[in-house]
Amino acid sequence: MEITLFQAFLIGVFCWLASIENCQPFGILFSSTLAKPLVGGAIVGLILGDVKTGVIIGAAVQAMYLGNVLIGGVATADMTFVAYPSIALAMLAGADAEVAITLAATIGVLGAALFTAYEVLCSVFYQAGDKAIADRNYKRMRLIYTVFPPILSFAIRFTITFVIVLLGSNYASGLLAAIPDMVLRIMGVLGGILPAVGISILLTYSMKDFKFIVFFFIGILCVTFMGFNMVATAVAGSCLAVMYYMFTYHKGQEIQDDGEEELL
Repeated sequence: MEITLFQAFLIGVFCWLASIENCQPFGILFSSTLAKPLVGGAIVGLILGDVKTGVIIGAAVQAMYLGNVLIGGVATADMTFVAYPSIALAMLAGADAEVAITLAATIGVLGAALFTAYEVLCSVFYQAGDKAIADRNYKRMRLIYTVFPPILSFAIRFTITFVIVLLGSNYASGLLAAIPDMVLRIMGVLGGILPAVGISILLTYSMKDFKFIVFFFIGILCVTFMGFNMVATAVAGSCLAVMYYMFTYHKGQEIQDDGEEELL
């Protein structure tokens, strides 16, 4: 698959727009949505003219990062580099979803290190901003805090993404072809395990009561043995959630009513 300068330019711009440190006028929700690998895969697929492949790879990569969280400002992977240059390289190389997952994991870790370097560089702006506040130069303070960091972010994210996608397209297919079959099989196995890790992390954070694991097993049964698609499984899960709420709500009401009768 070939890529043009304009396509590489668009992918670089979207990678910058999706960065969490980017104080663009659309807000953090817009950036957070663009940073999702599923959304990034669809956008990259649209830019490269193959939306189906982009969505398939994006969905596979998204499964790995379902439980991705920021703890103390430290991220295990930079989601913008996961969602854009890694998916673009996978599509340009003709890689399948399993290889794309491993590629995204590698680039994501490197992106996290790059984001840390960006934060260190921004400390220079913050010191200059503190000095502007001390001098009561509020116009200069706003310029330092709201203009310089996005410019630095654009210089880093856009430039790296643009170069990786544009130059990497010339070597991606050859590099993938030069990788031994055994290594590709290992990457495929790892690619199958990593989404399970993401789902387990998500369950750890979201499941407050271990008994709720039964709903997760019901979803597995629906997809694996009953042949439900994702829409049918989501509908079945919604029905079970409503039924659980109805039964637990009435049970709580009965206990409350019994307590009021005893007091009377």
